[in-house]
Amino acid sequence: MSKKKQRRFEIIVTVIAVIFLVLAFVPILTMLLLSFKSNAQIYGDFFSLPHPVQWSNYNTAIGMLIPNMINSLLVVAIATIITAVLSALGGYVFAQMRFPGKNVLFLMILALMMVPGVLTLTPQYALIQDLKLYNTWWALIFPWVSGGQVFGIYLCRTFMENIPKELFESAKMDGCTELKAMTRIAVPLSKSILATVVVMKMIDYYNDFIWPLMSVESNSKQVITVAIRVLQSAAGATGNADLGSLTAGFVFATIPLFILFIFTSRLYMEGLTSGAVKG
Repeated sequence: MSKKKQRRFEIIVTVIAVIFLVLAFVPILTMLLLSFKSNAQIYGDFFSLPHPVQWSNYNTAIGMLIPNMINSLLVVAIATIITAVLSALGGYVFAQMRFPGKNVLFLMILALMMVPGVLTLTPQYALIQDLKLYNTWWALIFPWVSGGQVFGIYLCRTFMENIPKELFESAKMDGCTELKAMTRIAVPLSKSILATVVVMKMIDYYNDFIWPLMSVESNSKQVITVAIRVLQSAAGATGNADLGSLTAGFVFATIPLFILFIFTSRLYMEGLTSGAVKG
């Protein structure tokens, strides 16, 4: 391919990518505009700019949803930390330690990834009821961690296998235990892949809707994804839905994920691409 044709191809690909990027941002921009408009402005001219800007929409939304936002941040943080710790432990065990049946056990763990999550909802609910954990935060944390660590163990094991074994052998010759070898060698060198696990699991846990709806009944303990939906349903039932405030609630709910992306995107991409440059 000549340089001229290659240049033309790159321009076409760039234009197509920009078009898709703009289309991807259209719903986000529309949501932002609606969050600053009153019902009259929304029904009068859906695509117009807000005039005047309804800042009261955010006062209403934040006032109603801030307790649920705090619930989400706390529960997701606890579940993510436990998931990252168990993923690091499991990844190190399967990558660096030797014991009978290791490969078979690892394949059995991987097989859990083939089971659709919706099929486990009923047995999970029955188990939570039997353990008397219904309507508690532990009803969210335990199932999230038990399912989330599977993919985390896979990522950590794949990454830690590429760490030179000579490092661990030298450390053990100096009297280093397995736990110290993991915490002082494996974990620091696996920072990028652990960041990837943390970001992926935080997004999964934060966006979960069905399981919190099933396992938590009290609104004071509910997470924000369900609280917004309940708020929307209640407003629709009364016939007095404040669409501006509801949309402001959607924007408010996306802020933590937006902040997470800003501060962790570099580490996240490093973890995703690390497997391609190691080996």
